[in-house]
Amino acid sequence: MAALPKAISNWLYNLVYHERSVAYVKVDAQHLVVAKGGSVEHYGLSSLHIGEPVAEQLEFMEGLLPGLDLPYDMPMIELPSGRVSDLHLLAEDSCIWLIFLDATVERDNKRRIQQKAYEMTLLQERLRHLNDELQSTNEALKRSQEDLAREYQRSEALLLNVLPASIAERLKAHEQIADDHAEVSVLFADIVSFTEKARSVGAETTVAILSRFFKAADLLSERHGCEKIKTIGDCVMVVAGLPVARPDHAEALASYALELRKAAECENFAGEPLGLRIGVHSGPIVAGVIGKKRFAYDLWGDTVNLAARIQRSAEPAEIRISDATRNLLGPSFACHPLSETELRGAGRVRLWRLTA
Repeated sequence: MAALPKAISNWLYNLVYHERSVAYVKVDAQHLVVAKGGSVEHYGLSSLHIGEPVAEQLEFMEGLLPGLDLPYDMPMIELPSGRVSDLHLLAEDSCIWLIFLDATVERDNKRRIQQKAYEMTLLQERLRHLNDELQSTNEALKRSQEDLAREYQRSEALLLNVLPASIAERLKAHEQIADDHAEVSVLFADIVSFTEKARSVGAETTVAILSRFFKAADLLSERHGCEKIKTIGDCVMVVAGLPVARPDHAEALASYALELRKAAECENFAGEPLGLRIGVHSGPIVAGVIGKKRFAYDLWGDTVNLAARIQRSAEPAEIRISDATRNLLGPSFACHPLSETELRGAGRVRLWRLTA
């Protein structure tokens, strides 16, 4: 084996000391192999023939040596053994040294790193897709929640259009609604000659008049703290004193009746001011919610029946009240006595005309 130059020997010693498998091939000026050594079997170089051109035995050397500036490094060379080597070419006198330093571990590490980088790229892409899907899901969920909130608010508004707020809350808590109220005032009001006038003006005008009339009834009930219970054709039923009891229920409903009549007179129906017949009576009633799908909050009892009959006995544009209601009104209300009136189911009843 040819002796290595001292500088190369020291360099190789340092490589071997750091546990790197090293082999070398010495090539003369004619590029013939003149020596080989080190771990040549490790690199598949043991079959190299001394005295033969190096390029014919190692394909990667073909066309490399002429005119090459040395020293020169070639990283990651695939060798016949299947191993990977870093090739270092060094010049010494007229010879060239080919130093093979095992880079298989580095190659494998690089491949692992590349594989990990590829896998990381896939994971990042998958994560991006998952984030996009999550964002889309969150946006869809947000829209669904907003839709549900709107539907809930709509349902709440519809429920409050049918029921007093406190009754609606009890109903949502699955409570059976059946209450006795000892002192309330009940009002019925209907439109004078409604059927005849409706026939003369047609459906569109009739519906418009009813809409304005019932809207006024709703607004005034809110203003005076009363509850509109229901509409029956052209008739409206209103009560004061429930669901929360109030000592001035008769006064509240009397004020309501006066303003409702005034509001009606501002409307024109078939060429005439809208006239109402209004009846009011005070006393005990039973209130409750009936039905399931089309439930209703309603009132029952003699007080309700008598209020309805008083309303039917009233003259056009007249507000008639019972003696019981009159006794609950303060001096600020002007009432004129009427003669006793025969009412079905109640006999002769003393009534009053509320004027102001």
